[in-house]
Order: sequence, then structure tokens, then C-alpha cells
Amino acid sequence: MLAVIVRGSTPSAAAASARVTTALREARRSSRVTVTDLITHQPFLNKIHMIPIKYIMELDESRVGIYVPSMETERVRGNPAGITHEHVAQNIRTARQAIGMDVRTAARLMTEAGRKLAPSGISKIENGDRRVDVDDLTALAYIFRTTPAALLTPPAEAVTLTGVPELFIPEEIQAWVAGSVKLTTDDLVRYWKEQRFLAISSGHWAEEMLAKYDRGQVGVTPREVYQQRYDRQTAREAEATGRLLQIDPNASLTFE
Repeated sequence: MLAVIVRGSTPSAAAASARVTTALREARRSSRVTVTDLITHQPFLNKIHMIPIKYIMELDESRVGIYVPSMETERVRGNPAGITHEHVAQNIRTARQAIGMDVRTAARLMTEAGRKLAPSGISKIENGDRRVDVDDLTALAYIFRTTPAALLTPPAEAVTLTGVPELFIPEEIQAWVAGSVKLTTDDLVRYWKEQRFLAISSGHWAEEMLAKYDRGQVGVTPREVYQQRYDRQTAREAEATGRLLQIDPNASLTFE
């Protein structure tokens, strides 16, 4: 048995609790043992300040490592929900509403898929009040007739995902989530070279169709459609070239 003497000037239960906790921590560190049980607690009997108050604790030296959480440091909690959590919650709601499914049906299908979830649970997920683990994510993607990647994908204009530096443009984030590119310099260079090649190829095709119209070879599709395609692909080529050189100023613009 070990007697811990706690001296204080404020005879209140709250103050006593705080002082006892501190004393217990000091006793545990110095004795290298663990507090396992509070045997007796002698309450304040004298209201005069500075009267020693004695708490008797039992220390079990044979069970090092067992502890009473309230007597130890506060439990380390998980990380708070981030921006990706918000994206997923909105995507789940959008996917469910897109197929006209109510929350009761969604809850039933989740349960049938082996992921028991109440209708209120679906609502909490969509409102951002409940997190989605990867098992629930795949099941939700299946019952909503979409893909896990689609549920993870941020809005088209978003450039922020949890843990990802804000160095990338929305298209790169979208392509990364879809598995089309890795967010590394080498792979981004590859991606933008491919996008530039596709834009140039499509632009050349539209240009050839415009040339046919100019030679009087009028087709079913109006000339304006080809002109729009050509303008769009020309702009896309400029965009891809600019981003490519921004990522790697020494990148080659020749086709490999």
C-alpha cells in the first residue's frame, strides 16, 4: 500500500481530484508501477485551509502496463474529418438521388450486401456527420450503380484533397483519383504530353474536314460543328503545352 499526501488550499472536490491525479502520475513515474485500484477515499473533514488530505492507493507492482485511463494522460483521438470527407458525403447523396433511391431502400440494400446500415445512418453519412470506411464505400458505390473512384472524386473545380498539397489543377486531381496519373513530375509530364498529342490529332482531323468543305465537299454535318471542334482542340493544345512546360520547362514537345 502507498499513502499519497496531497496538500492544497482549496477544499473542493474538483481541486482534490486534480491534485490527486497529479500526485498519482508522479507516484507512478517514480515507482515504475501501475495504479490498479482506489481502496479508500477519505473526504474533506476539516474545512480549514492547508489541512493535508490523505488518499490511500493500492499499487500492483506485478502488472506493469495496466492503467486506469482517468488517471493517465488523455486518450489520443483520431484525426478530424477533412475536405475529402465532405466531397464523399456530397457524392454519395448525389449518386443516390441520381437513380431516385430513397434512404430506406439504400439502407436495405446495404444490409443485404453485408454492411448493416440504418436509414438514419445513410442520412448521417450524406450530412457529413458519419465517416465512411472503405468497405462501406465500395458497397455504396455498388448499390448506387457507380464506382468507388466516382464517390472519391472532388467537384470539377476543387483542387484540395486531404493530405494532398495545393499544387495541382483540378484536372490533375480528377485524373489522379480516377487512376489515370500519379501526382509525380514524371507522370504528370507523361499525362500532359498525351493530352497535347490527342489535342493536336483531333485538331488536324477537324482541320481536314474544314478543308473538304472549302473545296465544296459538303457533308451532312454542318461546317460550324467542325469549326467548333477545331477551335476547341487548338485551345486544348495550348493548355496542355502551357501546363507541360510549367511542370517541366525542359520537357520535349516532339512526339516520342
